[in-house]
Amino acid sequence: MKTVSDSLRSLLGQAQFFMADCYSFTLADGTVARFTSADADIKDQATGHVFRSGGPYFERSKVRFQIGVQVDELEIAVTAKPDDLLDGAPFLSALRSGVLDGAEVQLDRAFMPNFGDTSAGLMTLFLGRVVEIDVGRTLATIKANTHLELLSLQWPWRLFQPGCARTLFDAGCTLSKSAHGEAHHVTAGSSLRILHTDLAQADGWASLGTLTFTSGALGGKSYGIQRQVGGALSMMVPLPSLPAAGDGVTIYPGCDKTQATCKTKFNNLVHFAGFPYVPVPETAA
Repeated sequence: MKTVSDSLRSLLGQAQFFMADCYSFTLADGTVARFTSADADIKDQATGHVFRSGGPYFERSKVRFQIGVQVDELEIAVTAKPDDLLDGAPFLSALRSGVLDGAEVQLDRAFMPNFGDTSAGLMTLFLGRVVEIDVGRTLATIKANTHLELLSLQWPWRLFQPGCARTLFDAGCTLSKSAHGEAHHVTAGSSLRILHTDLAQADGWASLGTLTFTSGALGGKSYGIQRQVGGALSMMVPLPSLPAAGDGVTIYPGCDKTQATCKTKFNNLVHFAGFPYVPVPETAA
């Protein structure tokens, strides 16, 4: 049973009202991104939260309401333009880089007597966690399950593997992302795929890292780095437009999750969450 306000219950009894889906994505670091499928922004008058319209565009599966411990599912199809951002990066690129790993999804529906009037409150239709993401060129599919899924986790919950189970700069890693960023500039000869900069770090320092443009046509946008050789950065995905020489960038290092990298590159071995010395079982001859 859903709990609603008296005003919302009264509104639902009317012959006409407006509806809009509102999506909230709570990232692992606590950042909340809010979007709506409506044609204009929706502001929740009770909390002051604003759900942004204009893209990306969402379509979803139906939501079921049932009694018991069966896990409910929600599937969201997202169509995004290059300038639709999630956590400062293009939406689809952010999904590829794992921004929604471990994220929580909440689907609310706004019922309004007049469009934009949310005084009756929002009704929560779904609350769960992201379990699977499939990203294409312009379309992504996000699957989420309710928290009842946690009852099916096998113990121990921690995966024993050689590589670190943490994400660089997350709460478990404890390192500060801002403290490890370096300010540099784009140099001549760049392309959409390979960005030339004045970075002077050793080869591989920025591999699997990220960069954020601080000026120029791409100012404020972030992208993943596949490989770094000298000042040349091979991008995870092609840039949407060619940056100009002199544009500012902040470059952040990457981590391959090995014990050696954690120790020598970041001096953070105390927070390493891998098990490099777990023996591999011998197979029968």
